[in-house]
Amino acid sequence: MKMTHYLFIVLMAGTIALAGCGKSSKETAAPSQPGVVDLGALQNAFPDATPEVKSCLDKLRFAARYGQFEAELVELDKLIGMPNLTEPQKKAVNDVIEQVKAALQARPPAPAQ
Repeated sequence: MKMTHYLFIVLMAGTIALAGCGKSSKETAAPSQPGVVDLGALQNAFPDATPEVKSCLDKLRFAARYGQFEAELVELDKLIGMPNLTEPQKKAVNDVIEQVKAALQARPPAPAQ
């Protein structure tokens, strides 16, 4: 009788532990924060990028890391102007352009010298 109770308790504890480890099936998009540029969707849009596209993406990551929004816009313009872009890739580039423009507007003005 005691062995059955212990086995039942261990089985229930394991079931509860596994139920809590499941990944939520709801994929909620994180709200966009002003001043923050998310390059994840852009990276995913170019899985087998050419060396020219890889160079642009590397420069974009660098500029995003250091808040150089003007440099990001230059690289995004280069990307959007490339031939052979698919519609999802164009959409991803345009989404990042909108994020960069919002980040530029959210940036505090430079102090007067």
